[in-house]
Amino acid sequence: MNKYIFFFLIFFMGIFFTNAQGKKYATYQVKSGETLQSISNDLKIPTDILLQLNPDIKDEVIANKILVIPNINYNKNRDINNFEIDVVSGRDIIVDGYVYHEVLPKETLYNITSTYKLSSSDLKNHNPFLLSYGLQIGQTLKIPLPKIENKFNDQRFKPYAVQPKETKYSIAKQYGISIDSLEQLNPDIKNGLQINDVILVPDERLVVNHDAAFEVHEVQKGETLYSLSKQFDLTQAELIANNPELSLGVNEGMLIKIPNKIIRNESLFADEMGENRQLNIAMMLPFQSNLDTLNFKNNTLINISTDFYFGALVAIDSLKKQGLSVNMKVFDTQKSKAVTKKIGSESSLSNADVIIGPMFLSNLHEIAKNTALNDVLLISPISEKDHSFIKRRKLVQESPTNEQLSFEMLHYIKNNYSNQKVIIITDNKSVTKLNSITSKLKLNDSLKDITILKPKKGYINPDKFKTSLDSIKDNWVLLIGSDKVFISDAVHNLGVLPEKISITLFAFNKDKRFDKIDNNYLARVNFHYPSHTYIDYNTDYTKNFISAYKKRFFGIPSKYAMKGFDETYDILMRLSDSYDLTGQGISERISTKFNYIENTSGSIINQGVFILAYDGLELKKVQ
Repeated sequence: MNKYIFFFLIFFMGIFFTNAQGKKYATYQVKSGETLQSISNDLKIPTDILLQLNPDIKDEVIANKILVIPNINYNKNRDINNFEIDVVSGRDIIVDGYVYHEVLPKETLYNITSTYKLSSSDLKNHNPFLLSYGLQIGQTLKIPLPKIENKFNDQRFKPYAVQPKETKYSIAKQYGISIDSLEQLNPDIKNGLQINDVILVPDERLVVNHDAAFEVHEVQKGETLYSLSKQFDLTQAELIANNPELSLGVNEGMLIKIPNKIIRNESLFADEMGENRQLNIAMMLPFQSNLDTLNFKNNTLINISTDFYFGALVAIDSLKKQGLSVNMKVFDTQKSKAVTKKIGSESSLSNADVIIGPMFLSNLHEIAKNTALNDVLLISPISEKDHSFIKRRKLVQESPTNEQLSFEMLHYIKNNYSNQKVIIITDNKSVTKLNSITSKLKLNDSLKDITILKPKKGYINPDKFKTSLDSIKDNWVLLIGSDKVFISDAVHNLGVLPEKISITLFAFNKDKRFDKIDNNYLARVNFHYPSHTYIDYNTDYTKNFISAYKKRFFGIPSKYAMKGFDETYDILMRLSDSYDLTGQGISERISTKFNYIENTSGSIINQGVFILAYDGLELKKVQ
């Protein structure tokens, strides 16, 4: 009983010290009416420190904005980030840089010292009773945690407050580093991010435009100045000129700039089919064959399912002609969770290499919960909703979310910015998105001056547009809003301005709100937007598919038929070569781009997004 009381006390102490000592930085939410000076006075933090930690606020603060502030309770000696916690497991408890470990059956001194990376003498010095009684089951050992060798120079990194809907991937991409690098900087985010977490990110000078002069390279273990110069075909002097810190030595984990002359474009997936490959595929779609009558004229879902399936059949025919052996089983989920669950219990499904479907997210979740199918790749073919609540490693979301569309559009804007005047037009409902986008834009040193136009009583005076636009420079106008009338009004006001005023209009999503806007206005403002799909009807690839589809099904393929072809062809072609989807590069099919990344939930998501633009009345792909 005493043993359990002791562990309870240790656990309580661990909670107390964790809360009391905290991390190096904390967050503070600005209250209505507060100013930078009043916050400085109340928190007793100099204004220059607040500005240094929050460079986007300048001299003004907005109500509800999250500020990064120093944590007055921070004690570096007790910060868990200073220690290697990967050694901790089971019922171990951490307090003040020590782990308290209960000796388990069959453990030896050698096991323990090897696991916790200390010598036998150090272990006995911290636990003198071992000298008298030796190691016994149930003893509680006090073991110093191994300290992490500091690979990072604090001056090269800054604190950053995690914003709503941000992921490790989006933050890493924003700052030009890998997810692994971000996790090395912030070990406690390996299990996920929380809104308002304060993490370390590279200082602004390390944020690199991927289309500009430099790329970022993370120094790996064993790399030297000589090996880096050979790897990137640069002289050692060139490396040091771009990274003066290299003159002091090359250390693992350093982030260095590499001139872009040796950086290749993002890798492209090559269609190379392995020899004698055979794949087993299951397809689950809501054909609704249980209905008394199949009304193709009025039942949209039946049409979508059938078209998707027909497109998939054309893909399989094409792959078979190239030598791939495909065994396919097709199931009708009937749009029912119960039916889907019953299908998932079939023993034959565990032999499948890939399951395409179900189409609805709730039904997909039923299959994902079936642990017998954990080793089967599960494809979500249509849904654009957030899938992160489904914790399944082999889940693939084929349609990027709206957040991804926005992220890629913003990334395109930042990469192509070259001293244009930036104006943001926004409604009064999109404050969170406005704050998120402006803060990310201002990470670019050259993009600090942004004009923001908001409606008064639901309306922006046309004169405001004229006075805000530059008559000499190119004007980049970013449209942020959810109201259909507001969007239509903004595009119309820009579309009637004189041609001598150069305008490029960017939207972060194009949905039904744009459908009734005159294309002549969109053409006038060089409208740019992100999209899941893009079809070039002039390519031989597209013409061949349409010809094969018409020959087999006597009709013109819909967008869902093209989607069925694209997803089936791409996933089977990739699996014929390797099961590592995230390491194979980018591919483009008839209407879809595929670029698979690992999501923060551990699943896989396709982040293939097109950036489209009006060139006159013609729609073109610019990325």
